[in-house]
Amino acid sequence: MRTITLIVLSLVAFTQFSCHSSRKAQKDYSTIIIKTEDTLYAAVPEPKAVLSAEDQAIQAKYSGYLKTPPDSALNLKLYRFIDYWLHTPYLWGGTTKKGIDCSAFIQRLLSDVYAIEIPRTSVQQFFTDNIEPFGSRHYLAEGDLVFFRTMKGKVISHVGLYLGNRRFVNSSSTYGVSIANLDEPYWKSKYVAAGRVKLKTPPNHATAKNP
Repeated sequence: MRTITLIVLSLVAFTQFSCHSSRKAQKDYSTIIIKTEDTLYAAVPEPKAVLSAEDQAIQAKYSGYLKTPPDSALNLKLYRFIDYWLHTPYLWGGTTKKGIDCSAFIQRLLSDVYAIEIPRTSVQQFFTDNIEPFGSRHYLAEGDLVFFRTMKGKVISHVGLYLGNRRFVNSSSTYGVSIANLDEPYWKSKYVAAGRVKLKTPPNHATAKNP
C-alpha cells in the first residue's frame, strides 16, 4: 500500500468569493487535506507493453506538446481521447465534435477516460463532492482540474485538465480543444484554484469507454 501523503494547503483566495454559488457548500477551504492515493494520477498509467506504431506516434506527439521525454507520456488512453477531440471548435453549450465548451469537454473526458461522472458546468464541477479544491499550482499532478475566472462577476467560468509540466488541455473560445500553458500571462492572471478528483477505485483500462 502506498504511503498516504498528506498535503496541507492554504487557500486565501476563497475568502474573497461573494457569489451565491460560492456559499453553497459553506466549507472552510483554508485547510485542505488531500490523500494522494485516492487521486487520478496515482493509478492512471497503463501497464507496460510493446507499443503499436500508432501509440508510439501518440506518445511522441504529446510528449512534444508537454516538452517532456517520450517515455514519460504513459497515460495513452488520455492522450488518445485528447487526440480525437483536438482542434474541435469551441461552442458555448456545445457537446459534440461540431463544437464543445470547456465544461462539456472535461465532463466527457472524465467520463470516457476515467469512468467518473461530474456535473455539467465549470462552477458545479468545482463544488462537486468528489473534487477537492486546492490553491497552489506547485502541487498540480496529471488528472487535476484547473479552474479559472475569465468573466467578471463569476466565481468560476472556465475549466481544464492538467497534463504536466505546466500544460493543460481545455476547450477555449479562441483555439477550441487545445493544450495551453499555465504560465502564459492570460491563464496565469485568470487562475483561481485546482481541483483534485478523488478516486476510490483505480479505473479499469480494459473496459473503459473509447471516444
